[in-house]
Amino acid sequence: MKKFKHLKKLIEENNNFLLIGHLKPDGDTIGAIGAFEKYLQDQKKNVKITLKDPIPEMFSYLNLKGFISDDFLVKDFEVIILLDCGDLKRTGFVDSIETAKNEKIPIINIDHHPKNDIWKMTKHNFADPKASSTCEIVYKFFEEQNVVIKPESATALLSGIYNDTGGFKHVNTSDEVLRIASRLMSLGAKFKKISQSVNNTKSVEMLKLWGIALENIVDRPDLGLVISVLTKDEIKSTGASEEEVFGLVNLLASAPEAKASMLIYETKDGRIRGSLRTENKDVDVSRFAKLFGGGGHKRASGFEIEGKIEKIKNNIRIL
Repeated sequence: MKKFKHLKKLIEENNNFLLIGHLKPDGDTIGAIGAFEKYLQDQKKNVKITLKDPIPEMFSYLNLKGFISDDFLVKDFEVIILLDCGDLKRTGFVDSIETAKNEKIPIINIDHHPKNDIWKMTKHNFADPKASSTCEIVYKFFEEQNVVIKPESATALLSGIYNDTGGFKHVNTSDEVLRIASRLMSLGAKFKKISQSVNNTKSVEMLKLWGIALENIVDRPDLGLVISVLTKDEIKSTGASEEEVFGLVNLLASAPEAKASMLIYETKDGRIRGSLRTENKDVDVSRFAKLFGGGGHKRASGFEIEGKIEKIKNNIRIL
């Protein structure tokens, strides 16, 4: 990618870095942060990681918990790096990042999401919407700069690629992605650990929740859409955490007749979240998400609105 030399220069000229990932962190943001943190540490830089939400248990093998806090003072850092954030709101630190901008602290954006408000607020964009994941971009930076990728970082990067390609099942699994994955495995990435952690860490509570979500499925063949809705009470009745809701939309997308899938659920704080997925190249779910102030990728998007869900017999009403 062009301008990687500029990224290297920013790193060489500064010493105190803050890494920020997005709300409800997934394997890509966690993997990119983990690999970049170790790279900066190898460069003898001071690094802090901050995430607004905790890391899901399935990614605990990446060993980042000891470095994370959920708040920071802007003046403590010379550079702020946003990894896989998608847009400013998804960082969870809108006010602090805007303060950093006003203080002329460099804000670096490393991401694979489409253009958004972060692209507009910083001139330090190292983003490629054609990449499968942010971890793919980080790998290419390392490759171009001849960075020695150790097994721990290789595992972190492969975790992100595995996450955002759906275990190499999504249409963004290109020959380049497979080349990178193969290279990371040759460098010591623990593919078996990644696969087992992501696919075999489903709690009893999560499985109960999946059962309710499957029972609530509505098939709309006229729209090519499979929908499921979960109320706050349904989620609470299973004992499942909100983090355990996320993978459900991919499960819905496995219906072969569906051009797209949508999961709508209530959060604890009285909001409604929607998550959309498609593997159909002719469908752009981000256009639907944008109708509700959301966004994302053409094939994976989401939104969040005020409101609550009420069940009326066998029907659903959003208030």
